[in-house]
Amino acid sequence: MTLKSLIGKTFQEKELYELLLFDVEQNFEKYFSQNLHIYFNRTQNNKIIIAEVVYFKNDIEADNKSRSFIEKKEWFEIIQNHDHINLLLYRLDRTGFVSSIWKDSTRTEDWRHRWADEGPDLGPMTPDEIRQAFMELSGTFIDQQKLQNLKSKKAV
Repeated sequence: MTLKSLIGKTFQEKELYELLLFDVEQNFEKYFSQNLHIYFNRTQNNKIIIAEVVYFKNDIEADNKSRSFIEKKEWFEIIQNHDHINLLLYRLDRTGFVSSIWKDSTRTEDWRHRWADEGPDLGPMTPDEIRQAFMELSGTFIDQQKLQNLKSKKAV
């Protein structure tokens, strides 16, 4: 499929997502080194009309453009991510779908987009926060500690 041929055509959102997903799965090598956005506008009956297809040099350039358009435009994104390809749908409310596509498998899920560096800078962690985070990462939670302290101990 030639993506530029989609410009001006009308689709249901899910229909186009599945069409793109199928094409990326079938032509994995073709898409592997590409980073692109497919911008669209919504009609009154909630269909989408493809407005533009934009190719980027790399994933950093595509990410920078995504940050400037988030909550202002809607688009599909096909982007190389290390050893796989991500197909994403960005809606105005930051919801959508994401598919991670490998040569031999695909995983698709609903999602809500947020970049890790968005939001207020909380500053460095305190020593207590670091201890608590380490305990949580190792599978020990404060509630479990309190329960363990309440249990009667047997003499050995």
